[in-house]
Amino acid sequence: MSTRFTRNWSLLLLTASLAACGGGSGLDKPEDATGTAGLPPVQAHNKEVLLPEVPPPDVKRGNLSAFEQAVVAMQAQRFQDAEILLLEITADQPELAGPWINLGQVYVELGQQEEARMAFQQAIRANPRNCYAYNELGVLSRRYGDFVSAEEHYRTCIELVPEFKYAYLNLGILYELYLGKLPEALEYYRTYQSLLDEPDRRVQGWVMDLERRLGV
Repeated sequence: MSTRFTRNWSLLLLTASLAACGGGSGLDKPEDATGTAGLPPVQAHNKEVLLPEVPPPDVKRGNLSAFEQAVVAMQAQRFQDAEILLLEITADQPELAGPWINLGQVYVELGQQEEARMAFQQAIRANPRNCYAYNELGVLSRRYGDFVSAEEHYRTCIELVPEFKYAYLNLGILYELYLGKLPEALEYYRTYQSLLDEPDRRVQGWVMDLERRLGV
């Protein structure tokens, strides 16, 4: 198995409240040369809120229920069902960022690139400090070969939330596999590792490989 295949990941972490940024946990899934990885849906609640200065809007009870149903539908890969639910929520409460993120993820799975991009941008309009939407846009841009935009989105994410570890990891992957900037990739892999409670063994292997190749 090639190095490129084993490292070609859609690395996303969506952690915060439904209203402010979406929430949940990321899941690393490898992609093949032509397909896209399944993306983890945003969850309705999460203990970790990285942007506490953003006051969350009130979420209507019916929309919360519909959101939870959409998450279940996404997990079951019933993406068209999820799309219908999420469109209803975003039409009723466009100020909620989380449903926009999930809608973007649904469109990624359906192969609708432009619709996905617009949904993630709507999440940013709902919350201009939405680091998670920027990270999603970075992954989407990288997937379709726009490496300049991918880098910009990841860097914006880091500027907003410097402790958002997955943006560093995504930058490392972008620099190593797509831009050939090995020293920069090594730096970002190391930063990612430093933000973890325990080192990621997979990434540690990447670090050791780059150190060997760079002679450092």
